Amino acid sequence: MDANRGSSGGERSAGRANEVDAGSLAGPLARAESPAPHQLPRAATCFTDRAAEIDRLNTTARQESSLAVVSGQAGVGKSALVVWWAHQAMEQFPDGQLYTDLRGYHSLPPQRPEEALHSFLLALDAPMDNLLGNLDAMAAKFRSLLHGRRMLIIADNARRIDQVLPLLASAPGCCTVVTSRSNLEALEITQGASCMTLRPLPQRDAVTLFSLMSGQAESQQITDLISQCGSLPLTVRIAAQQARTPDDVTALVQDLSNTANRLSTLSSPDEETGMHLVLSWSYNGLTPAKARAFRLLALHAGPDFSTDSAAALIGVPRNAALRLLRALKSDNLLEEVSDRRFRFHDLIRDYAQERVLAEEPESERDAAVRRELLHYLRHCDRADRLLVPQRSHVPMDEEGTPPSEPDFADNAGALAWCDAEIVNLAAAVDQAMRHRMHDMAWKVPIALIYYLVVRHHHAYRHDLSITALQAARLDRNDWAETWALICLGGAAGAVGRHAEAAERFTAALNLSRRTGDLKWESIATYNLAWTLRVAGRYEEAYVQQKRALEQHRHEDDQRSQAISRNELGTISLALGKPEQAREHCLAALHLARVANDLLTEAAALHQLGDANGRLQDLESAADWYSQAVTLRRRTDDRPGLAHSLVELGRLRIESHRAEARAALTEALRLLELLEDPLADEVRRLLHHLQ
Repeated sequence: MDANRGSSGGERSAGRANEVDAGSLAGPLARAESPAPHQLPRAATCFTDRAAEIDRLNTTARQESSLAVVSGQAGVGKSALVVWWAHQAMEQFPDGQLYTDLRGYHSLPPQRPEEALHSFLLALDAPMDNLLGNLDAMAAKFRSLLHGRRMLIIADNARRIDQVLPLLASAPGCCTVVTSRSNLEALEITQGASCMTLRPLPQRDAVTLFSLMSGQAESQQITDLISQCGSLPLTVRIAAQQARTPDDVTALVQDLSNTANRLSTLSSPDEETGMHLVLSWSYNGLTPAKARAFRLLALHAGPDFSTDSAAALIGVPRNAALRLLRALKSDNLLEEVSDRRFRFHDLIRDYAQERVLAEEPESERDAAVRRELLHYLRHCDRADRLLVPQRSHVPMDEEGTPPSEPDFADNAGALAWCDAEIVNLAAAVDQAMRHRMHDMAWKVPIALIYYLVVRHHHAYRHDLSITALQAARLDRNDWAETWALICLGGAAGAVGRHAEAAERFTAALNLSRRTGDLKWESIATYNLAWTLRVAGRYEEAYVQQKRALEQHRHEDDQRSQAISRNELGTISLALGKPEQAREHCLAALHLARVANDLLTEAAALHQLGDANGRLQDLESAADWYSQAVTLRRRTDDRPGLAHSLVELGRLRIESHRAEARAALTEALRLLELLEDPLADEVRRLLHHLQ
């Protein structure tokens, strides 16, 4: 509810379910000087040769605004080559290295360029308050941030050119490297990319790699084995893990020589079937515990997973899960992409999915999926309670002891966890729908909604709210359906679709009335009034908001009364009734203090400054603004603080010039960090003070 209610310093995002100003808990803002991002995954061990390709990458990187495309079949080592080269070339790019997996060839949908840009902008500490999910604006912001820097950008595993184009750097000192199974020839034609097709390792290099990995001296039998593996780095590494002795090599060569399984598989034009035999040989050598973990991890819906997610899927404590993950990593069946985060190679994941469907009964698969969903729900709920403790929260009625409890203790930790898991969370919600776990499919999005507001994830917010609404209806849960409608209305209002927002809020209002749920009726009424106000329909908004206030009084909800009273003050000012506005804001201030709602208290203080200013009581107005500044500084409400400082400076510009200059200078610094267009007006005011 509070997300809509008037902060005099600017409109709040629509949707009662979000409840407080998104900026107030969004964590530290970007600083002018921030650490350079170093996002490169770990480089492969025992990397072998590829000297010609490395020379070509070096040549390309020395060119201005360079672009390289490395293509080739699955398992040929495209990513390994580029990441290894990038580690060697780091000194050429002192301002940082950015990395993203575009998932072009994956069981998940390809990553949207907006997602990749969002992760890059976060890494560069760029505020995104005004981008509103606009791809062109995000791409332009990204290019602007790269200007004057020397940075390396790696776009791994692209499928289409439109995934890549928004990520291309234009700054002279930057280099972009793209990997793909497709040649992406259009990038060479339209962007002047330097394109290379990576081939399987020369046989001698593949033999050397096998010997380094297995510890065995080179022999003719090993050469024969490498030939049967197709000299692909991935197949060579897996074979080396399994063939530690000459007898192992002999057995593997015989296995691959079987007419049913050998070169017809490894040399198949369908590159995704070529790993099957080698993986089956690797899988059959696992202990029962490792084999079970391998199978169940294939049920994870996202691109990578944490140790805690794995623990939930497997149903073991965190430490036991970590041991299993690292054992599978040592068998080259998992990759550790960062500290305690893992993923399957695409083809290995396909094989693991085949095994889990063949060997685990449906009841076991469903139980594992639900354990991971519950893990995600617990963490989303914990984050929600830290970010916005005052609002309503989803019911947590699951039994059982989780493998791990959420261990972040503050807003920054909660936001960081959500940042790391957002792609997985969206995939998990879709999985919950497929498994008919409809309660999880509405609870997780609603618990996540405030994070989506804070991070301006408008596409995720809309899509997850739609899923929550569908799931609530399938769950036949009117209470959840009302909440989901309000979330969906908030998502529409956040991007200016106020007619759609009003439609969703009206549906929520009608449903709450049919079910006799007074709480949701009051929330829907408030949100509908908010929508009327931002549409400029002030008289209607005032009547509707008065109705919401009476409902809050009936519920004896002092905090909600405070928020509605403050919103009535906003509407009164819009109607040209400052005395009425002051009355509402004084009442809001008292109620907010009783409810210990600091954010609404600060909004009421600011709006009292507005009302007294309209009444020409300038000293009182300055005092109210000063109190708002103090409280907003205390609560780290930086957008609100900036606007309170602007109004204080504007008010003092003629009578207290030094005070005005100090307030406006601080406000300008904050507004520039927030990329708020009000910064232009503040610059003009400061110029007037010179």
